[in-house]
Amino acid sequence: VLGGGQVVFQVDCAITKPGDELFATGGHDVLGQWAPDKGLKLDTTKETFPTWSSQPVSVPADVRLEYKFVIKSAKTDPRPFATWEAFEGNRDLVSKAGLKQTARSIWGKKVDTRVSSEALPEALGGQNGTKQAPAKGGLAAQPRISMADALKLADQIEQREPRRKNFSQSLITLDVEDAGAASQALSAAAEMPAQEPEQAGQECAGATPAMRKTMPLKHITSLSALSEMADIMEKEEARATTQRVATYESQNLDVPVVIVTSEIAPYSKTGGLGLVAASYSYEFARKGHRTMAISPKYKHYDGLTYVAEAKVMVADREEVVKYWHKHEGGCDYVFVEHPSIEKDGGLYNSDDGREYPDNLFRFTLLSLAALEAPLILKLNGKEVYGQKCLFLANDWQAGLVPLYLCYKYRPNNCYVESRVIYVVHNLGYQGQYPHIKACHFFGIPELAAADIGLGDSVNLCKGALVCADRVITVSPNYTKEVQTAAGGFRLESFVKAKGDALRLGGILNGIDDCWNPEIDKNIEKRYSIENFETGKRFNKAALQKAVGLQVDERAVLVGFVGRLTWQKGVDVMVSILDWLMKDEGNGVTGHVQLIMMGNGEKQYADALRGAEGRHPGRVCGYVGFDPKVEHHMMAGCDLFLMPSRYEPCGLPQMYSQRYGTLPIVTATGGLVDSVKDVALGCDKATGFHISVLEEGKMKEVIYRACALCLQAPADFKKMIVNAMSEDFYWPQAMDEYEKSIDQTLSDPAIHRS
Repeated sequence: VLGGGQVVFQVDCAITKPGDELFATGGHDVLGQWAPDKGLKLDTTKETFPTWSSQPVSVPADVRLEYKFVIKSAKTDPRPFATWEAFEGNRDLVSKAGLKQTARSIWGKKVDTRVSSEALPEALGGQNGTKQAPAKGGLAAQPRISMADALKLADQIEQREPRRKNFSQSLITLDVEDAGAASQALSAAAEMPAQEPEQAGQECAGATPAMRKTMPLKHITSLSALSEMADIMEKEEARATTQRVATYESQNLDVPVVIVTSEIAPYSKTGGLGLVAASYSYEFARKGHRTMAISPKYKHYDGLTYVAEAKVMVADREEVVKYWHKHEGGCDYVFVEHPSIEKDGGLYNSDDGREYPDNLFRFTLLSLAALEAPLILKLNGKEVYGQKCLFLANDWQAGLVPLYLCYKYRPNNCYVESRVIYVVHNLGYQGQYPHIKACHFFGIPELAAADIGLGDSVNLCKGALVCADRVITVSPNYTKEVQTAAGGFRLESFVKAKGDALRLGGILNGIDDCWNPEIDKNIEKRYSIENFETGKRFNKAALQKAVGLQVDERAVLVGFVGRLTWQKGVDVMVSILDWLMKDEGNGVTGHVQLIMMGNGEKQYADALRGAEGRHPGRVCGYVGFDPKVEHHMMAGCDLFLMPSRYEPCGLPQMYSQRYGTLPIVTATGGLVDSVKDVALGCDKATGFHISVLEEGKMKEVIYRACALCLQAPADFKKMIVNAMSEDFYWPQAMDEYEKSIDQTLSDPAIHRS
C-alpha cells in the first residue's frame, strides 16, 4: 500500500496497578479487531507514568480508526480480566498520507483527545509513500469494479442527509412533478378494465410511467417490490413436477425458527427483503421447523387475530405492543402493533423520500417485541416457542435482536440455548442515527453502547455484526467483498473479525417458483429444456411485436430490467447504445435489438427515450415497470444485460438463465456466484462476465456474446442448456441455511457482557 501514514496512541492513565497491561483496541487489524488482549500494546516507564504510549504503526491513508483503551489486569488480580473506558461511543481518528499522527487522550474522557502531526521522512511515507505488509487473512477479494467507483458509491450514501442514509433513494426521489403525474394516472389506470394481451402489449411501445399498473415509486426502494410471487398452492404444484433430492439433512429441525423482518410479502414490501422474508417463512416451515415470522403491522391486514400484548422499555418509557396473528402455509405470521408503526406514507419514508424521524424508535420496538414473542405467545393451541430458538434477524431494522440477546437476555439466564443469525442483504444501508444517548435510549450498558456506536452515531448494523452468533450475506462472493475497504462501507473490519472467528458465510438467495417457463402463465408459449428452441422463437416474435420492434428472428434481442441509476451501470449502457445499433459490416453490430425497462434517474430515462427515437423498431426504451413484461422479456430475449457496479445477490440474472436467456453481468457480488463465465468454455458456461465496468470492456463482452449467438449458434445453444439446467430455486438454498443453523447451534453463544 502506497501513500500511507503512521499513528502513535497515547493515554494518561493513573488507575493501573503493577503488572497491568494497557492496550488501544479497535476495529482494525492493527488494533486487534476489538479483542482486548490483541490490540496495540502501550508502555510506560517510571519517568513517563501516567502517560502510556504505543510504538508507531503504519496505516493506509484515510482509514477511520475507531478505538478505546482497555486495561488487562494481572491473572492474580481479582478485578475483571479487562477494564474498558466507560463512555458512550468510541474514540475516532482518520489516518493521513505522509504524516505521523500522535493521538493523546485522558483515560475515560472522550472529548479530551488531542492530535498532533508531523511529516514523515520520504523513506517512511513522505512524498514517495509507505510500503506496508499486506493485511492478514487474504480471503477478502476486492470487488471487480474500480476502487474509484466503489468509493463513489460509498460517498454517495455517506454524503446524504441523515434522513436519507438508511434506504435506497433511486426510485423514491423521482422528479416531484413526474411522480405526481404518475400517481394520478396510476389511480385512473387501476379503474380501467383489463385489456387483451395483444392490446396491452401494443401500449408498451410508447408508454409513460403513468400508464403502468404499479404502486407509486416514492414508496418503494427497488423494482423487485413490484414482482409477483407464486402463492402456496402454485408453489406446491410447481414442486410436484420436479423431483429434488436434499443435499443436506438437518440435525435441528426440532428447533423453532423466528424470522425478524421489517417487511414481508405480500403484506409489506419495498424491495427484495420483503420477497426473501416471505420465502424464508414458507421454506423453513416446509422443512419441518416450527416457524414464526414477525414484522410490523403497518396497516390493517385481513384475516388477523389479536393474541396478546407485552410491555417493553424504550428511552426509559414503558411501551405497550400488541400482537396479531395469522397461520398460513405452516408459518405463524405475527404482526406488531403500536401507534408509531402505522403511517400515511410508505413503510419507512414519507412522500418526500425522507425517513420518518421516529424510525429508530419503531424498529427498537420491533426487536424487543420479537424477542418477547417466543416467550409469551401461545399460537394455534400450542405452547410457547420457548427459550431455544434460532432467530434470523434481517438487515439493520432487526439489528438490535443480536445486541439485546447479548446484553439483556443472556445475562439474565434467558435464551441461553438460543442463537441469532444476522442476515446482511445490503451493507450499504446500516441504520445510522446521530446524537443518540445509547445507554438511555436502548437501556444497555456502556460496553453495549460501544458495540453499537460508530463516530457520533449509533449504527444498528455494526451492533449486529459484533453481537450476532453468525453473520450471513446473500452470496458467497459478496461475503468476500464486504471484508474490503471497497465493499465494506466502513464496517469491513467488523465483518472480517466475524470471518476470522469462523462465524461468517454467504448463501445465494433462491428464486420464486413462479419463474419457470414450463408453468409460467404470463408468457405466450410455455417451454422446457427439451423444446426451448421452439418456445423461445415464438416468445421472441411475440415480444418484438408487443413492444413495437421489428419482428426479426435473426436479430439478437438484448434485454435490461432494473433501476435507471449509475449503480446499475446504465450510464455505460447508454454510452455504447449507438455503437451497438450501427452496422459496420462486421456481421454483429447493427444486427441487435434492445429493450430496456425501468425507472429511476431522469437523465437516463430521457436517454432511453432519445435512443428509441433515433433507432425506431430496434430500441424500446420502456420507462416504467410491468411485472408481466419482465416475464415476457425473460422468455423472449436472447441475452440479458445486468452490468451492476454493486449487486449483493441479484435475482434477474437467475431468472434469465432459467428461461434460457444468457446473462451478461459485471463480475461483482452474487453475479459472480450465479453466472459461469464463457471463459470456462461453452460446455460449462452459462453467461458472460464484464471484468471491469467501462465502455471498452462492455463493448468487447457484448460483441462476443452477440457474435456467439449470430455466428456460432451450436455453442450458444450449449450455453442455453447449461443455463436452464441450473437450480436456483429456494430448496437448494435451504440446504445451505440448514448447514449454517446446525453450525450456529453447535458453536458457543456470543457473550459480550
